[in-house]
Amino acid sequence: MEEWWDESFKEQIDQNAYNTAPVEALVRFTSHFLRARYENPEQIKQLKFLEIGCGAGANLIWLAEKGIQPNGIDISQKALGLCKYHFQKNQLEHRLGDLKHCSATSLPFEKDSFDGVLESCVFQHLNEIDRKKAFQETVRVLKPGGVFIGHMLSQNHTTYQLNKGSIKETDPGTLVLKSEEAKNKINLESIGLSHFFSKDEYTGLLDGCSLIDPCETTYELPLEEAARRGYKNYCQAMWIVYAIK
Repeated sequence: MEEWWDESFKEQIDQNAYNTAPVEALVRFTSHFLRARYENPEQIKQLKFLEIGCGAGANLIWLAEKGIQPNGIDISQKALGLCKYHFQKNQLEHRLGDLKHCSATSLPFEKDSFDGVLESCVFQHLNEIDRKKAFQETVRVLKPGGVFIGHMLSQNHTTYQLNKGSIKETDPGTLVLKSEEAKNKINLESIGLSHFFSKDEYTGLLDGCSLIDPCETTYELPLEEAARRGYKNYCQAMWIVYAIK
């Protein structure tokens, strides 16, 4: 898997296709959490967050700009190198906490280490066993009262709706996508194993959390972009999972 994601990030770098802006869903829901609990900006500066699958670092940079200590892990060394580069470019390397090369299934941190854990489009590409481990690790490293905000595929997504009957599911909601049109390792249709979550999965996956609130968001892509991906119409359906330990 490490080699695969290194190749993906190499293609993203070559095509300038990696995320340079923070994920809106993570920004919005993190802001909800902070506004509800911290009136004093100085309190926010005491917080430590972890992003699982930090990629090029756009979400971590946003956290650093908010005053939160950002920490990240990624299975790709190329991604971590890109993340470090962007922190240096933005003159924020002094704010960066730990940046570790590891898997989401085995986090090298103590129990109750973080006030928040973020994830976007990472857990959806893990097999059933590793997916469960990743959620367990997330809950383990969260402090009591800490927040998990995840951003992942919903079964209402166009790709799942159009392929669920033609591709054998390796476990409920999981497809292995191998589009002949999409040759690179960037688009969902060519990325391989993808799990599309149902709302009722999260109760079991986030065992140990006192509040679990998956919020679904859907939006249509422009027809030009849908066609580029091989679809007539394309509905992006995602869960934004808000959970408190």
